[in-house]
Amino acid sequence: MVVFAYPSSHKLCPPRPAGQITSSGAAVHTCRLPAAVPGAGAGPAPSLRGASGPMQLFRVLRLLWMLKAFLGSTVQCYNGATWNGKKCVCTQGYSGYQCKYPTEYFYIETPQKINATIDLSVKVTNRNFTDDLNNKSSDAYKNFVQVFKSRMDKVYRDKNFPQYRGVNVIRLRPGSVVVEHELIMEANYTSGYLELFENLTKIVRAKIMNETGQLHGNSEDCKNLSLLCYDETDTIVNPVKVNFDLQEQCTKNAAEKFAQFYYVDELDGKLACVTRCTPGTKSEMDCHHGRCQLEQSGPRCLCLNSDTHWYSGETCESSTSKSMVYGVVGAVAALLVILVVVLIFLLSRSQRKLHSRQEYDMAREWQDAGYPGSFENTSVWEGQDLKGDTFGLENIYRNFQPSLRSVDPTTELHIQRPTVVTTAQ
Repeated sequence: MVVFAYPSSHKLCPPRPAGQITSSGAAVHTCRLPAAVPGAGAGPAPSLRGASGPMQLFRVLRLLWMLKAFLGSTVQCYNGATWNGKKCVCTQGYSGYQCKYPTEYFYIETPQKINATIDLSVKVTNRNFTDDLNNKSSDAYKNFVQVFKSRMDKVYRDKNFPQYRGVNVIRLRPGSVVVEHELIMEANYTSGYLELFENLTKIVRAKIMNETGQLHGNSEDCKNLSLLCYDETDTIVNPVKVNFDLQEQCTKNAAEKFAQFYYVDELDGKLACVTRCTPGTKSEMDCHHGRCQLEQSGPRCLCLNSDTHWYSGETCESSTSKSMVYGVVGAVAALLVILVVVLIFLLSRSQRKLHSRQEYDMAREWQDAGYPGSFENTSVWEGQDLKGDTFGLENIYRNFQPSLRSVDPTTELHIQRPTVVTTAQ
């Protein structure tokens, strides 16, 4: 077994015997690691005695792995996710092992029934507004509302309008009596529920305009207070409001940073919130030789590289052959090497010619100086021969032959005695 020093509270150590305090005051004591760590696999714990080099390193790493397995470990989670001991629990709108990426898509749970309302306003001309109509608890208010609702039920409720569920009075305003109210509808969910409610709005408009156009305020029948007369010109029908919005479901359930890029589409026969990076959708972004990734700036194609090509472009539509690039680069490199070699050769040849010309000019000076005797040579002093000389100074010295036949050894050579000339300081 292996001996380690742990804090006395460590769960691998038994309770510390009393009185064992280190010189630093820390409550630690020596405990022995069992031969097999529970949960870390069967087999004896690795021993560090008698091991050296790679084997000792291997045993240390194995021991650390066993300790890690026993004590447990965590994985770094992103985007607000938490570690539950087994995996990252992602926050809304994120997925993946570490919750790094936004959810690719999610299905929408649709209700069985869809409710919708239409806000309307009509002007009742055969009633006068009183303060009691401001109080929803007053009898006058309750009576008026009951009469109004009863009349609206007769206007809207029929077999051609089964979605009608009643009228709710919002408030009463002066001007004779202006009734602001909402009409409530309910329908079974279908994929075309929005179109259905739009058509029902047209029916509501036609019915209320027909009702307000029948009895005018100056009609004799309007004196009967059990009836309601209207001003047709003050009738207002607002657009329908549906309490279930598919796009809102996407915005509400997606990650906040990416919500604007989700939209409703059909996926595998079901309604889902998707992005242009979701495979299998009608508006999927075609990244050709890459993959689509949703970023905070929007969907973007990340181009991939293969063993034979590089890919580029906004949608990775352009490809470049690696072999062609390598061939061009190799050809250019070879051409550069050849050019360098040629330049070195020409420069070297130019230097040799320059040295040969200098030696030739020196020899001409010797000939023209008028020294006694003469110099003979073979094939060195002619200009044409020199032009053909490819060995430079070495060739000149090899062919240079001095001749002393015309030198008189008895000739006296008189040299003027040198004189000393002094100058005034």
